Amino acid sequence: MHPNISTGMSIGAVTAILGLMGTAGSPALADEVSDFYKGKRMTLFIGSAPGGGYDRYGRLMSRHINRHVPGQPSIVVKNMPGASGLILAGHMYAKANRDGREIAGLHNTVVTQEIFDRGQRYKSVEFNWLGSVNQLTTTCIATQNAKVKSWPDAKKMRFVVGGTGADTSSTNLVPAFLKTLTDAQIKIIKGYPSTTSVILAMERNEVDGLCGIGWDSLKAQAFNLIRDKKINIIIQVAAKKHPELKGVPFVMDMAKSQDDVRVLEFLVARQYMGRPYIAPPKVPAARVAALRAAFDATMKDPKFQADAKKVRTPLSPIDGQEVSRHIKSLFATPPSVIARANEATKLQKGDVSKVKLKWLEAKGVKIDGIKKRNVLFMDNGKKVSASSRGAKIFVGGKKVKRKALKAGMKCDITYLGDGDSAKTIRCAN
Repeated sequence: MHPNISTGMSIGAVTAILGLMGTAGSPALADEVSDFYKGKRMTLFIGSAPGGGYDRYGRLMSRHINRHVPGQPSIVVKNMPGASGLILAGHMYAKANRDGREIAGLHNTVVTQEIFDRGQRYKSVEFNWLGSVNQLTTTCIATQNAKVKSWPDAKKMRFVVGGTGADTSSTNLVPAFLKTLTDAQIKIIKGYPSTTSVILAMERNEVDGLCGIGWDSLKAQAFNLIRDKKINIIIQVAAKKHPELKGVPFVMDMAKSQDDVRVLEFLVARQYMGRPYIAPPKVPAARVAALRAAFDATMKDPKFQADAKKVRTPLSPIDGQEVSRHIKSLFATPPSVIARANEATKLQKGDVSKVKLKWLEAKGVKIDGIKKRNVLFMDNGKKVSASSRGAKIFVGGKKVKRKALKAGMKCDITYLGDGDSAKTIRCAN
């Protein structure tokens, strides 16, 4: 049975509202919560490096949610990348402050990874789920230069896709289970720094395509390529068809058997809570209620909605009670389905290899400007840019933050190519 993805008010949402009326909604507790947060600083952790969908949603949230928290605390964003979000999940479970000042945007894969019992050190049901900003549809895309033009093509000939992050990354998980459950002839080249790097590698014809990128991220990162028809969207992966992807093959129609459909339903169920946010376990109940109310109010905030539209970030939120209900339903999945899903997501030897990144060295170049974290400079007579997201940056031999970079600095820059990631940026004072 597909997850319930109705946009109407759920029973969980009604329960949450009634709970707020009885806890944080009472004057004494509301004052107590407001007094606690007033003058304090919250931290919103993001389980990925700067750039990409989780970071984009997290920074969008950080610009608005604190206005709706009683006492209106300030808020800062901290990235804690590693193991495709599992490092952050472990931190929030075992080490995060329990007073309500720390919240996090988790990867939607953390629940299924725990169900697969792959050594995770957290318990998803013990997190205080605040809600999810978007219900996710993932896609597979192919460059217009690839021989693969459609999903039937991918079942007849080799389709080489780029992967990012750990094996638990959606860009590795999705192509792995699509190969197993639909007989697509997919090979994964993993180890690219970001989905942006994979898309640029597609333009250089290093790989044919990319699987597991959210439709929301694709529109934000590759809007021009979609508009100019330089990429083909060859399959949509979700519990139901997306209204904006009419005519794109639907994963459930590609399954080899009804048993495979049930496995696919479990594997895509995580996408219902596509961009989830939590507070750690054991946060006082009144503060959890206040944070959930702040999340819900943010989702309805016209300024937040306008900001999301401006940065091409789709919204289809669900509340924290509904997220919690959905997670419990995942843990109730029959063991036979979980076992098959677990096997389907494992990368098989021969189907995956490590990318050999070709780093370029630009020596003694002058920074001409910095635009949206991209460093602009001339290399071999050409104007180029490199993303400083995740790069190691040094000025005068000392490791510094990105904001220390200034136009006019002379630097040695190691980068993948125009518009791609920088590895190191070393500048003179």
